[in-house]
Amino acid sequence: MKGTITEQVLRAHLVEGELKPGSEIGIKIDQTLLQDATGTMACLEFETMGKSRVKTELSVIYV
Repeated sequence: MKGTITEQVLRAHLVEGELKPGSEIGIKIDQTLLQDATGTMACLEFETMGKSRVKTELSVIYV
C-alpha cells in the first residue's frame, strides 16, 4: 500500500467520493474517543441531533 499513513487509513475506510485534495468524501467511522474537555460538548451535540447512541465498533470516553 502506498501513501502516507493518513491516506492509507482514509482509503481503507472510504465509502463515498474520491480521495483527492479538496474533494468531499464519506468514511466509515469504526472507533471514537472522547475526553472530558470536549467530550461533553460532543455528547450534547449528539443529543441535539436526536442521537441516543453512536454506532461504532469501539467507543471510549475518558473523564
